[in-house]
Amino acid sequence: MSLDGQSFAVAAAFICAVQALASFYVWHVQLRDRSVIQLALSATIVAIGATLGASRPHLPLVLTHLTASACLVVGHALGASAFARFLGRRVPLTVLVGLSVAAVAFMTFFLFVAPRTEIRIAIYSLSVAAYSLIIAGLLLDVPRGPLRATHWPIGILYLVHAVFAVIQAFSVLVQARDDIFAPGWIQALWFIQSIAVVTLTFTGLVLMTTQRISIELDRQASYDMLTGALNRRAFERLAEAEWSRSVRHDLPLSVLVLDLDRFKTLNDAHGHDAGDVWLKTFVDMTRGLLRREDILCRYGGEEFVILLPQTGLEAATYAAERIRRSVDGLRIEGSSVSGSVSVGVAEKSAGQGDFKALFTAADQALYRAKQAGRNRVAT
Repeated sequence: MSLDGQSFAVAAAFICAVQALASFYVWHVQLRDRSVIQLALSATIVAIGATLGASRPHLPLVLTHLTASACLVVGHALGASAFARFLGRRVPLTVLVGLSVAAVAFMTFFLFVAPRTEIRIAIYSLSVAAYSLIIAGLLLDVPRGPLRATHWPIGILYLVHAVFAVIQAFSVLVQARDDIFAPGWIQALWFIQSIAVVTLTFTGLVLMTTQRISIELDRQASYDMLTGALNRRAFERLAEAEWSRSVRHDLPLSVLVLDLDRFKTLNDAHGHDAGDVWLKTFVDMTRGLLRREDILCRYGGEEFVILLPQTGLEAATYAAERIRRSVDGLRIEGSSVSGSVSVGVAEKSAGQGDFKALFTAADQALYRAKQAGRNRVAT
């Protein structure tokens, strides 16, 4: 029993058309992302190519062979570009366009000048392999974290697609096949996995999009939108976890409470825009002075908190003083606005029952620093 290649092509064209309509719908009603519209166009062009290819011998040769192959190649190139845009990566346009132009030029030559069907099929298959490897590389090259759960399966799928495309290319060359729809188990596997790629690509995009929206919502729920520092709610959750770890393993833990001196006066004199710039400048500078494990939070208004895991009072005081010196006289670029910061420092002690007690101790130290004239560190 042999499987009909043309039926597979019709099925692939139908699935691509459905995927294109679904992508257009997602783009129109929810996600106005250029990568989604590019993927929709990619699926549309591939659907046209598959339909033309399945129409032989009812349509002219230039449509069923050359135009169909060109559409399939260009559709894959656009798909690679869509994935690159979606992932915030960049694939040089010269690479994508160059591969497409070269593939179509060689297929034209071996269709009209030196007719060799097996070479045209091999060229098409190798171009698909190249684009699939680009997409696989983009999806597999993600840092450790939750993104791998959605990106890697689709990346592996495209890697397998590239392997099948290479096998297809060598198979037609060795067997000198003159028809891409000629029956055979390799040909059947090629069409089956191609349909799987087309079907699962949109599913994967939906999952990746949902995950990206979820991560963005989580970021908005956990971080201060102006400065990028943790917000109070997220900080308190992490602080309790660090407190528990410190108590469980008998590790030192210190906290800094910082307050920008006379910030209201700065806002009144220079406007809220200048105040916002000053807050962002302060956070960017402070973050550069901290370790990776330190936790910076905008606790409210011009007040900030820094949690220093595995840090004693002496080291915490040194860190606070380094921040104070860096802020003292710091000016916003292109402005005469400058400021200072007062810092209260406290270390976990046996008499404190929870993190709130540690925070209160640091907050009291901050009060003493401000009472003593501001722009200083108190412990």
